[in-house]
Amino acid sequence: MANASLQSFLLPQHHSFASTGGSHDGSPSALLKPSTNTFRLHPNTSRSVTTTSTTNSSAPTPVAPAASAAAEKDSSPAPSLDLLGRQLTAGDYRQADETTRALIIDLAGESARRRGYVFFSEVQFISAEDLRAIDELWKEHSNGKFGYSVQRRLWEKSQRDFTRFFIRVGWMKKLDTEVEQYNYRAFPDEFMWEMKDDTPEGHLPLTNALRGTQLLGNILTHPAFQEENQEDEAAAAAESATTGQTKDDNKGRERPKFMRDFKPDYSF
Repeated sequence: MANASLQSFLLPQHHSFASTGGSHDGSPSALLKPSTNTFRLHPNTSRSVTTTSTTNSSAPTPVAPAASAAAEKDSSPAPSLDLLGRQLTAGDYRQADETTRALIIDLAGESARRRGYVFFSEVQFISAEDLRAIDELWKEHSNGKFGYSVQRRLWEKSQRDFTRFFIRVGWMKKLDTEVEQYNYRAFPDEFMWEMKDDTPEGHLPLTNALRGTQLLGNILTHPAFQEENQEDEAAAAAESATTGQTKDDNKGRERPKFMRDFKPDYSF
């Protein structure tokens, strides 16, 4: 869905990166839908039928129709860790993001595969080993800049505030206005598909949260990243010992007005 706004592109908690509306409290509708190019997890092939003219007919023999665009999509390779690794090695972060989304759907179970998107409650069915393997590939091929565990660390540093987090990882952009304002990036053109010095840490992979953030929240708090969580807590304890300020000190701090005005319709 080229040039769809971030609002028309981030999953229903039932998982779609379409409809509008949502809330940070993760109402039971957070969709993680494959965006733009749809990955067929179980490609189907179709047969072409060629008819021949009869001996007495003067009409030309019909030619078998060329393969349709849909048939070409069906021939796309099934998502796999091997495919993801090859795409990341080649620096094709755009396709790697699509493959990651397709893998999450595949790993979430048969219901998610039939539906084509993941309910936040299905994240628990993804094994820690598989989710960690996806994360490790992203980190390995980005010098530690991309990946779910990287996003988790930044989310914790943002006090688990998704608007702060989205700004931090560059999923929202600052507008050129006198008053500080941010807006959602348009998918896919305004996202950063190359790893450059100015590409924000944690920018990829994307997770659709059109109708809420529970899907993303469940991925970031998955047991696969338990070890990272313990390391984050240790780092936070060390920082509070140095600054005399704890994470809880920020909980009552009022959010800036530009954040309070945002509606939680994140859709990449």
